[in-house]
Amino acid sequence: MIAGLRALGVTVFLTTHFMDEAEHLADHVTVISDGRIVAEGTPGTIGGRQRAAAEIRFTLPPGTPVTVLPRPVRDALVDGAGGRLVLRTASPLTVLGPLVGWAEAEGHDLADLEVRRPSLEDVYLTLTATGADPEAP
Repeated sequence: MIAGLRALGVTVFLTTHFMDEAEHLADHVTVISDGRIVAEGTPGTIGGRQRAAAEIRFTLPPGTPVTVLPRPVRDALVDGAGGRLVLRTASPLTVLGPLVGWAEAEGHDLADLEVRRPSLEDVYLTLTATGADPEAP
């Protein structure tokens, strides 16, 4: 119903703690913590989401040491517990290109490969925990 009203150009004020709902329905989001506005903007930009580092996760094929991965992949590595690697980068394509090229050349399938930037929920939790907008001067 809300999406239908929005499509008609009707302004709707929605109060919610469900960030996936806000992300889907809202053109503009305002985060309030302890009675004050701590951030506002579009769902895609609030809290600097559009510039936040992306995380790339995948499991190394059995018996494959990290040392055989291309340099850009190793340079982005932040965690490798249990063979599940976590990479962090501001530019995912500069890491994904070498990773995919390596996997194809070696005949490895990276079936559990994930790439994500912080969700609106992640940003909301950070903003309400600290009470301040990370983009504020």
